[in-house]
Amino acid sequence: MMKKTYTICLILLFMMRMSAQQEGITFGISAGTNWSSLKGRDLDSLSTNGASKGLNGLTIGITLDNKISQYFGLKHELFYSRKQTALQIADSINGGFTSRLKRQYVDLFPISPAFYYKGLQVYAGPYLGFLLNASVQRKDADGNVYTDTAFYGTGKASHGYSQKMDAGFVTGLTYEFPNGFTIGARYLRGFVPLIENANTIRQWKIYNENFFVTIGYSFKKG
Repeated sequence: MMKKTYTICLILLFMMRMSAQQEGITFGISAGTNWSSLKGRDLDSLSTNGASKGLNGLTIGITLDNKISQYFGLKHELFYSRKQTALQIADSINGGFTSRLKRQYVDLFPISPAFYYKGLQVYAGPYLGFLLNASVQRKDADGNVYTDTAFYGTGKASHGYSQKMDAGFVTGLTYEFPNGFTIGARYLRGFVPLIENANTIRQWKIYNENFFVTIGYSFKKG
């Protein structure tokens, strides 16, 4: 998975470098925070009573804007994000407690049609998410909290492990100031189930939902 992610990053960076020589292309960087929650009718299978609360996580990325005309263009983006979600877990020894589901993703936004008006950009399109790692907090028999990295899963797991890829749609807006600084917000909704059960039990309908706020800078050609 890491090798595939590095390959995708290198390809996108190469495309950005080549495209940056063309007219109408601008390159930008941005960073900010995200809130990652979960949605779906089977959320109570993972969290007691289906409770899920988004927690702050870091995000950083690169953007390539390709303006086709004065008002329309295409956005190509690549982001790395640390995503955290609060869950409620209960067991027969410790009762209920708040747990943290932690994940790291590389999210690829290959092509998002965008509308430009003065400094405002409004866009929407598909995305692919590549899971780098995942863990969930649990308690042992003595009530001590520990990090369960087995939640990520291996090829030997039969069920209850993390899906390694996500896919869905993104919609967002960005405002670019005359000096090149930008502020933006975006919403992601995944359509690939979060947990893989490998046909051993019924597939849980649990999906990613994320909200991002970023600040950045768009490099202008001299």
